[in-house]
Amino acid sequence: MYHHVNTAGSFITVGLRNFERQMAFLKEQGYRTLNTAEFSDVLAGNAVAKKAVMITFDDGWADNWQYAYPVLKKYGIKAVFFVVTSWIHDGGVRQHTAVPPAHKECKSKVASGLAPEVVMSWDELREMESDGLIDVQSHTHTHKKMDEGSVYDDLSASKGLIETRLGKKCEALCWPWGIYNGRYVEEALRVGYRLLFTTELGTNTPAAGPFRIKRIAIGDIGVMNFRKKLFIHSDDALSKLYLRVFK
Repeated sequence: MYHHVNTAGSFITVGLRNFERQMAFLKEQGYRTLNTAEFSDVLAGNAVAKKAVMITFDDGWADNWQYAYPVLKKYGIKAVFFVVTSWIHDGGVRQHTAVPPAHKECKSKVASGLAPEVVMSWDELREMESDGLIDVQSHTHTHKKMDEGSVYDDLSASKGLIETRLGKKCEALCWPWGIYNGRYVEEALRVGYRLLFTTELGTNTPAAGPFRIKRIAIGDIGVMNFRKKLFIHSDDALSKLYLRVFK
C-alpha cells in the first residue's frame, strides 16, 4: 500500500530513490505483479500465488503520474490506483516540472477546491491504462465519512464515472481510512463491487475471501526492510505470528 511517491517527505510518502529500489528488487527477484482481475483469480484458487504481489496506490495524487508511473513503466510493474473520482479532473496530460507538495498541503488544496493542482486527470489515467500496467479502481467518490444513507449513492457514482470515463469495468473498492462495516459491504456488493480492500494488515488467502482484503503499508524504507516485509507477509502463519507480537 502506497500513497505518495515524491521528494517532499511525509509519513505516507516514499522517496523516489527508495521506491525505484523497491520496484527494481521485485523485478530482479522475479515477482509477478497483479491487477485486480489477476488477483481475483489468485483468491479464487485459479492462479498460482507464489511470488505474486499487488502494488496499490490510494487517492490519485499527481505524483503517482509524475514519479511513480515512470518507475513502474521502466520495470514493467503493474499497479492498481484507487482514485477518489470527485477529485479527478479534465486537466489533460501535464508535463510536471515542479516538485509536488507533501501530503498535508495536498489535502489542504483539495479542501480549498484546488484538487486539479495535486490530483491526476482523467487523461493521465487513460494514458497509463493504455499501457496495460495501471488498473484504475474506486476509492469512493468523495472520500468523506459516509452514513448508511449515502453509501450506495457515493459508491455508485464512483463506479459509474470510472467505467464511463475509462471504458472499463470497475469492480474493486478501497475503503477510505479503512472504515467500513457490514452494511457498507452489503451496499458495495449491491452496487457491483467484487473486491473490497481494507487497511488491515496481513496476508491474503483464498480462505479469507474477497471482501476483507488486507494490505501492508510500505513506507520510505530501503531494500532490506522491504525484503523483510515481503518475506514475513508471504506466509500466512508467519504473518499472523509477527502481527500478534509486533502490531
